[in-house]
Amino acid sequence: MTPESKNQIFFFLTFFAGLLVLSPLIDYQSVMATGDHGRDLYAAQVSLKGHLPYRDYWWVYGPLMPYYYGLCFKILGVHIPAVLTGKALLALVSSLFVYLALTAALVPAGLAFIGAMWFLLFFPEFFITYNHVGGTVLLSALTYLTIQYFRQPKTIFLYLGLLCAVVLALVKINFGLAALLMLLAAVIGADFFCKNKITREKLIFYAAAALAFPLLVMPVYFFLLKGLPTYALRQCFPYVGAYTLHHTPVMESAGALFQSILRTITANPISFFMAIVVILCGARTARMLLTKKTKENIPVILTIVFLVFFYIINLHEFLASGVTYRLAWSKPFSHLLMFIVLGIGAQGLKKWIRVLLYATLALIGAIQFLNANSSIQAFKDPFHYLGVERAKVFLGNDPAWINTVTRTVAYLKTNLKDDELFFALPYDALYYFLTDKASPTRQIIFFDHEFIPPEQEKATIADLEDRRVNWVLLSSRQNSREFGLGTLGKTYCPLLGAYIAENFETVAQFGDWVNEPGWAWNHGTKILKRKQRGAL
Repeated sequence: MTPESKNQIFFFLTFFAGLLVLSPLIDYQSVMATGDHGRDLYAAQVSLKGHLPYRDYWWVYGPLMPYYYGLCFKILGVHIPAVLTGKALLALVSSLFVYLALTAALVPAGLAFIGAMWFLLFFPEFFITYNHVGGTVLLSALTYLTIQYFRQPKTIFLYLGLLCAVVLALVKINFGLAALLMLLAAVIGADFFCKNKITREKLIFYAAAALAFPLLVMPVYFFLLKGLPTYALRQCFPYVGAYTLHHTPVMESAGALFQSILRTITANPISFFMAIVVILCGARTARMLLTKKTKENIPVILTIVFLVFFYIINLHEFLASGVTYRLAWSKPFSHLLMFIVLGIGAQGLKKWIRVLLYATLALIGAIQFLNANSSIQAFKDPFHYLGVERAKVFLGNDPAWINTVTRTVAYLKTNLKDDELFFALPYDALYYFLTDKASPTRQIIFFDHEFIPPEQEKATIADLEDRRVNWVLLSSRQNSREFGLGTLGKTYCPLLGAYIAENFETVAQFGDWVNEPGWAWNHGTKILKRKQRGAL
């Protein structure tokens, strides 16, 4: 069997095994929030109907993913499993690029297959949003194309990589810019160390890279943001000043990263064993590459050096904020580094040792899959099923949370007329999605950290009056001690709070109004109806 045919067989094996690994996640989500996940679902719903990100509804990421998930709704139907299917598809494609990147780095096909499966089994999960998985697949693709360029300096790989960076900027703009930096640094470094000639084609590529963002990315953002007031721009792009909710000194974040790595290594005997194996293989890899400076080793050295660089560059959000889940942007690169040093470091070992190593890795992956699947199946019962028409999903949330959402949706659908809208706040767009209603206001989040000015409050009240809104949904997070949230009517939106208190009265209440409200727990809702004296 030729190496090419072997690679093809394992590529298709990666695809089908990936389907098996991801299949339990099509109708299951470990945790759901009425705010962040509700925002994503609502964005996909209204984008499908022609609404524009930023301009027609508040949105904090790039404009691309609401349309992707809107397409999933169009094809699969408007329900949460359609989004989970779209998310799983992107994860599967990411794993295929991981496999291709590993084989391009000369990792044996069998080990590359195991590495791709590990990538899915220990996926860099952004539990807070569906948006960022689009970035993961593009970063994986860019990495594969970069490694291919190290092996074969063809400009086609560079243009495809540039396309990945441009599209990534429409998923999250700062990571698109980081990807462009990564690509250019890799190209310049490879050309320098490999002594590649600066040809006319290469100069054209550099020109294309310089013009790609001003000509392809910025016009999209300009079109969508044109006409928005300054406060709306700051709310949609909370990257500077007080609008950035989390501020952590870089050295403190770096210390937290080190502690996170240490906790991972010492979490259990298997993690400690893997750390020892990776360190030993890493030492062997370094010795082999540095003592045998052959032409064939240069692409491998470049791959390792620039994967480290890619890892550091994609830590920028975490280093600035200290928010743990933002580490997931760098995990694909540490994962690739681990399996590259395993593949190279195992070379020269006796065959039975390599077989034992690969078998051990495969066994660990199989155990992880069985444990994860068993954990998921444990939640697939009636108590964890959100059976609302547009949901149809099993959740890891507490059954009390699910019951609150179910009863609230049922009340709204029973009491609101087909053409009636309701106003959900402070941050509960999930109810717009589950009831198939549009928000009566552009803004769908109201907290301290949004710094909503009086003019925005007045515009919101005007929207409620113009659209004849007679119903308000108020969740328990309207009064929270959590940093950056606050109390409606007191620490934020005093005009809006007074307007609601004066014109609406509570007609129904559900859920937990005793315990401190959480992101996806201790959830309570109140339904307020316009008082008869001021009915529209």
